[in-house]
Amino acid sequence: MKKNKIIKDPIYGYVEIPIEYVSDIIDTAVFQRLRRIVQTSYSPLYSSAVHNRFVHSIGVYHLGKIATRYLLDGINSLNEINDKEIFKSYGKIFEIACLLHDVGHAPFSHTGEEFYLDEKKGYEKLHEMLEKLVNIDKFSDDIPKNGASAAAPHEIMSAVIGLKEFEKFFSNNSEKEFFARCITGYEYSDKKKENSVKNCFIKMLNSEIIDVDKLDYLIRDAYITGFDTVSIDFIRLLSSIRVISENEEVKIAYSKSAISIIENVVYAHDAEKKWIQSHPVVLYESYVIKHIISYLNEKVNKDDKKLFSLESLGLNGQELKDNLRISLLCDDDIIFLMKNKFSNELSKEYFERKERRHPVWKSEAEYKSLILRKVSAGNLLDKFEEAMNQTANYLMKNTGTWVIDNKLIEKLENENKKVKNDTNLDIKTKETQLKSKEKILKILHSLQEYANENQIECNFVILTAKQFYSGFGKADFSRINIIFRTKNENKIEKFGEIVSSLEAKDKTRNNFFYLFYKRPKDNNIELDSEDICNKLIKKFI
Repeated sequence: MKKNKIIKDPIYGYVEIPIEYVSDIIDTAVFQRLRRIVQTSYSPLYSSAVHNRFVHSIGVYHLGKIATRYLLDGINSLNEINDKEIFKSYGKIFEIACLLHDVGHAPFSHTGEEFYLDEKKGYEKLHEMLEKLVNIDKFSDDIPKNGASAAAPHEIMSAVIGLKEFEKFFSNNSEKEFFARCITGYEYSDKKKENSVKNCFIKMLNSEIIDVDKLDYLIRDAYITGFDTVSIDFIRLLSSIRVISENEEVKIAYSKSAISIIENVVYAHDAEKKWIQSHPVVLYESYVIKHIISYLNEKVNKDDKKLFSLESLGLNGQELKDNLRISLLCDDDIIFLMKNKFSNELSKEYFERKERRHPVWKSEAEYKSLILRKVSAGNLLDKFEEAMNQTANYLMKNTGTWVIDNKLIEKLENENKKVKNDTNLDIKTKETQLKSKEKILKILHSLQEYANENQIECNFVILTAKQFYSGFGKADFSRINIIFRTKNENKIEKFGEIVSSLEAKDKTRNNFFYLFYKRPKDNNIELDSEDICNKLIKKFI
């Protein structure tokens, strides 16, 4: 009987997958759903970037199989580990985790996943579902209580669906726990020998440094978009995996032959983050989709039944408002609702590119050129950027007022008057509220004045972006173990201590901003970026 099915991948060639995984995992409805979940939000920038989470999951599984082989070889070479056979079964669970690591991904890549979170309780409900399925106290103890340290919402949901839909692949709660940890990246805090070995597998799927998930999307995104930066020799990198014992803890290391490839991974990651992920067109696409989903949620969510939920992802689905039934939630459902059920101005902008707003400046460098040389330092720059940040946050959080126009300005002016005339507010509260609104109004009035003077529509959006700096300087990257073999012993060096080619520069500031405008329909003339920046800054002098 045929044991494996062969799938042709454009990057890796032929990928072999056990028949059992194909019939009982890949061919199921919950996994096939990934064919209709876009991998990235890059398509407005690169029209070829229409690959999906399905092909990415196959790719991660393939790389995971290679990594497993070398991890097990490394474990077998350690004298400190007695029962080595047990890790073969954990290797299989790791490979299944690689295949299922995105099975709970929300529509529209990372743009939609924040809607899995409860508005009041944040991660609490997601974690509760996962803890119940794992049913091990020590696992619950290792779940971060702080949302900032938690796994991505789609990772937790993927672990939940994996345990719920594919329970037959797990023999006991210990294997369930390991599977959940692999996907979420929640390492064992009790780093006994066996647990520290398991942590090696976990890091190979979900870490702050090199893992098979990152490797596949860096290689695949570059291939699909044509945005070639550097070559990543994944075979050489994964075959360089070693396992060492350091202070009675088992850790991953790499042979010295991997140094150049690790550097290339960093180059590729930095390039994609700076030139694609942070591109204003990509950021604006995500902004529009987030507001569309928020609007749809208002229309269809019914009590505790939500569009973005475990129930909606399943084959049975659930009924929402207006007898609307959603199952196997994917990009197609959101698009259907946008087109046919709850169309609005945002939907029109999403479908009709000529309605899209355009960035006044198109890069971090251009922003600095326009702004920083006018207010390069000191209190003035702080005041200006604080006001821009507050305006951007206001637009993001208020779904009904996502764009700066005359209506929004009138609304904020009226709110300001109400606060001023409110006799029930104490002086301190009143001052705080007025101060915040006045900062935003300075930005809004500047844009309104510019629009009136240039006889264009007052219709703007401000987005916050992060100043780029190389991820190479992260502590996690610096601590990668590199093995140098000598005649008498293997010498272990930390990556950050021996490589200097990508030393990160300190950030002077964190945020910068993109300003988008509605181009007049009768012409394609771009705004005078210098003029509009002068107008904005003038309010703060």
